[in-house]
Amino acid sequence: MTVVAADGHAPRVIEEAAYETAFLALMDSLACAFRALHDPACTKLLGSLVPGATMAFGARVPGTSLQLDPVQAAFNIGTMVSWLQTNDPALTTVCGHLSDSLGAILAVADYRARKAIAEGASPPTVRDLSATLLDAHEHALLEWSRSVRLSGAAMATEATDALASVSARCALTRIASAASAASLLGGSRVQVAAAAALARSESHAAAHAAAAPNLAMQEPWRIGDATSRGVRLALLALAVQSAPESPSPSSDEATLQRAVMAGLDRNWWATVAAPEVESRIRDRFASCVASHFPTVQAGKIALMFADRVKLEALPVNELVSMMVRN
Repeated sequence: MTVVAADGHAPRVIEEAAYETAFLALMDSLACAFRALHDPACTKLLGSLVPGATMAFGARVPGTSLQLDPVQAAFNIGTMVSWLQTNDPALTTVCGHLSDSLGAILAVADYRARKAIAEGASPPTVRDLSATLLDAHEHALLEWSRSVRLSGAAMATEATDALASVSARCALTRIASAASAASLLGGSRVQVAAAAALARSESHAAAHAAAAPNLAMQEPWRIGDATSRGVRLALLALAVQSAPESPSPSSDEATLQRAVMAGLDRNWWATVAAPEVESRIRDRFASCVASHFPTVQAGKIALMFADRVKLEALPVNELVSMMVRN
């Protein structure tokens, strides 16, 4: 499948270090999600909004037996991933964590994969999922950099130490999730841009704080809510079927985009060059899988994640199927 960039333009070539980082982020996020499922305060928020409601060929929620519509599945997954606020710091930038939009992306990708198979089409693979996850984070960081520049906190070509506040991080997650979901659902460039514009219109990521972009708040479900809202807005954008074309970027905007992308690439190379990062993520993933799943199933999941290249070739629905717990 073709993944349209979150800004509605053609996707850029993603470096292999970025794919390796996305693989680590997927493991890290799932570990956080499986651990969160042992907290009753988290699990009581999960499931459908209407008790007992399900959706045939809907999106599955890893670590559970839930099968929901993609909007509610995004809330479930996003809430689980961010609930304990223990996502690995090596996968964090000034705008948030690489996994912030995973709830939307994994829910929509599983739904799209199952639908494609039922229709005899090719399903998105884990490699496609990784590309979309990276594109979503790039889009969030660009949105954040623009808001910082417009607020006068930094020049377009300068780095900034301003970090996204909780409210800004949720806004960025909603915008990136909307664009990514629209792309995964087969939206055109115009529709992807329209989804992002709808999400952006609800609030801008203008505020920033000189503190790490965490979720130090009483509502740790807010990232899940942001991903869910993003999927809903993507579906609305696809239903409307029309939107103005995105304007061509100015030289100032192009300079900012090059600087942001180059900085991210350096960050991902630094992450994969530090063996302790992969080691601690793999150890935590193995521990969380072993404590949450029956022994045989845990062993199959561990084997599935042992080889990144083989995992990336899998259709997303097969990845999720292995992590369903009845």
